[in-house]
Amino acid sequence: MSPARIFAAGIASAAGLALLAYASGAPLASHGEDAARLRLSWSARPERIEVCRQLSAEEQARRGEHMRQRVECEGGFATYALRVEVDDRAIGETVIRGAGLRHDRPLYLLKDYAVSPGPHRFKVALTRRESADTGTVALSGVAVPEADTGLYAGRAQREAVERARRTRAAIPATLVLDTALTFAPGRVVLVTFNAERRLLELRTESRRP
Repeated sequence: MSPARIFAAGIASAAGLALLAYASGAPLASHGEDAARLRLSWSARPERIEVCRQLSAEEQARRGEHMRQRVECEGGFATYALRVEVDDRAIGETVIRGAGLRHDRPLYLLKDYAVSPGPHRFKVALTRRESADTGTVALSGVAVPEADTGLYAGRAQREAVERARRTRAAIPATLVLDTALTFAPGRVVLVTFNAERRLLELRTESRRP
């Protein structure tokens, strides 16, 4: 690459970084130095959504003994629509996915929204985008037939137990926090996900950094 092109690329990169920095700081600046902040911060596993069917006796007979199982499932990981409202006005909407190429890793959420000081009603809603259509079930929704036969007898039962465990560890299909609060100047109101209780929780932090 010629020196002129290297210089031009450097200028373009610097301009892009400057624009990104300006855009990142713009929403908060519009409320002034005394603005409060609504912060969403949590990490959780997305739910695995599967299409499952029970194999017929003929299908099982065509498979090797070590490959036989009663229930066969295929699927992917859920994505979630995030919507944030203050006084019935949307201030943020986005789609949240798990990390990784297949989106099968925990999702990490960190969002900040500037809010003018004073009393407000706000709502945070996280909703699974995939619907539970016929044949599509969450991990815990698969019925377990009689025990599998062959070398891997009991495999269906073990898989069902694992599905139930992973479902309990995943985000529910719908999470909503709808409440009223007085936002103090310069303070941070934190919304986080309680994995044990499987709900969104509200906390108040100290003065923002």
